[in-house]
Amino acid sequence: MKALKYILILGLALLLALGGYLAWQILMPLDSQQIVLRVESGDNARTIAQRLAQNKIIRSRELFLLLAKWRGTDRKLQAGAYSFGGHYNLNQTLRLLEDGNTEAIRITIPPGFSMFQVLRRIERSGLASYDSLYARATDPAFVNQLTGFALPSLEGWLFPDTYSYDIATPVDTLLALPVRNFLRKAKAAGLDPQATPDFQSKLTLASIVEKESAHPDERVIIAGVYLNRLRKGMRLESCPTVDYILERRGISRTVLLNSDLAIENPYNTYRNDGLPPGPICNPSLESLQAVINPQPNNFLFFVSNRKGRNDFSATYQEHLSKKRKYERGG
Repeated sequence: MKALKYILILGLALLLALGGYLAWQILMPLDSQQIVLRVESGDNARTIAQRLAQNKIIRSRELFLLLAKWRGTDRKLQAGAYSFGGHYNLNQTLRLLEDGNTEAIRITIPPGFSMFQVLRRIERSGLASYDSLYARATDPAFVNQLTGFALPSLEGWLFPDTYSYDIATPVDTLLALPVRNFLRKAKAAGLDPQATPDFQSKLTLASIVEKESAHPDERVIIAGVYLNRLRKGMRLESCPTVDYILERRGISRTVLLNSDLAIENPYNTYRNDGLPPGPICNPSLESLQAVINPQPNNFLFFVSNRKGRNDFSATYQEHLSKKRKYERGG
């Protein structure tokens, strides 16, 4: 009798555990990048589930199929172009397909993303191909139309923010919306690119400052450091400018090699005087404001303290001493 009672309790516990697991799988939202997925009229539930799982929109292909079959909708999923991902659970994802609900797709551009990263992110959403986006983003006439400046590309002008696009949004609008947002946000902050002397140079420096620190209190100091170096005719020697070169080659490093610093390229500020030819990323408004209103200082160098912050120095000897200290783990 006791054994039977034990078995019943164990069985009940297993059923509760299984029920809890299934509820978690069905109801717990899954954070994923939004993509556009087109369901053709001939696609069955298994094909759709496979594509959703491959794009990490759902956790379990089998559970998707089981839930659809249980609800009797596995043969009634509607064709169309859908925006999947974001913060949806399995039940909500299946509901979209059952209802034929094609919502707008949201794309987030983080501060510090290069133009190439932005274009890849849009491409992954399914809204447009990288090649079509790149062709327009590097069309001088189109760039001038959007920015009012004669520039080779939209690098630096694709304002970091979250954008909502209709699935049928044309390429020109995909790119125009971030640029218009930049101009609107700049105007709200009292900044007029057309009336700001050497605005593109300031935007270029802001993009470097953006990559050098994630801390607003440091950015005004770093902007001052680089302006000090420029005034003294010193090279900027900014690692992010070399990272930008390597990015185009598909290379990412935690620590740059000496051979990287020797690359012959206009963007390499270890080899070339002054600013690079243009921005190396799309900076936040805070970084641009830091360049326009830098914190006056006598620093010429800074080094990472290996804890996410930077340590500033006025002399090369002081800089070397701090660099050795942090390299030793001090």
